[in-house]
Amino acid sequence: MRVLVAGATSVPGLPLLRELTARGHEVTGLTRSASKTAQIEAAGAKPVVADVFDVDDIGKVVADARPDVVVSLLTTLPKLGPKRLKDFEPARKLWSAGASNLVAAAQSAGVRRIVAESVIFAYGYPTTGPAVLDETDPYPGPPPKGGDDMLAALRGMERNVLSSGEHSDTEGIVLRYGCFYGPGVPHDELFVRLAKWCMLPAMTGNGIVSWIHIDDVVRATADAVDHGRGGQLYNIVDDRPQRFGDYVRELSAKLHRPPPIPISHRLVGLVASYPATAFGTTWLPLSNAKAKAELGWTPMPRV
Repeated sequence: MRVLVAGATSVPGLPLLRELTARGHEVTGLTRSASKTAQIEAAGAKPVVADVFDVDDIGKVVADARPDVVVSLLTTLPKLGPKRLKDFEPARKLWSAGASNLVAAAQSAGVRRIVAESVIFAYGYPTTGPAVLDETDPYPGPPPKGGDDMLAALRGMERNVLSSGEHSDTEGIVLRYGCFYGPGVPHDELFVRLAKWCMLPAMTGNGIVSWIHIDDVVRATADAVDHGRGGQLYNIVDDRPQRFGDYVRELSAKLHRPPPIPISHRLVGLVASYPATAFGTTWLPLSNAKAKAELGWTPMPRV
């Protein structure tokens, strides 16, 4: 198949280009920066330059590429993760305008399928809930304090993709990725360095989130390209939801470092309000059963 990947030089983008090429697809990588085309070529894909905020520009690029499938990895966040809600402003604009333009371009070009990146926090930021959440209730939790517009943009992008097949020939699939970890993930590499220096504290709090290795992100996304089901939402998470403090303790033990110092999520919130909420109080232990059953995908065991 011909596959166009928007956001081709993002953290999951370049490895996805390599995976899709290895599976025999004819891959085009979309970037808005001409300086990044060499990275796309090195990953085995054909580079194209376009701005998703320019309706005519993105429409022409998608029409010329004639893809069977479009993959949208249109998310932009600070390299080491968001600290405050204002850090989501570029992502909010991408979700509300850029992604809408890409979906419209795919529909106009008669693309068969669009697969879009989302994140587990589209479920919201509940502080309590069932032992495991699945996709049957897609929006159970509230936004973080002051984050109404951010969460509305993310959920609006999802709804736009998922409903695409109801009024066009382009079916939509949404993948809610867990919190990334693994090689090439900037914030995770920072955590590893800090843990090696015994400078990564174990944040307290009752929140639990779901995680995913970057290699599993790539395989699951390629599986959705190949045989995902239109109109469906999938949790792309590993088998072990975990508190952030436990993640830090396991990382320190793996690196043969002493147990990290615990620090209250309330104290973290004084300097980084968003991670204090997302990892300190948010309850998101997610099921991956649907992705396993329908995509034929299984995450690697975490070691």
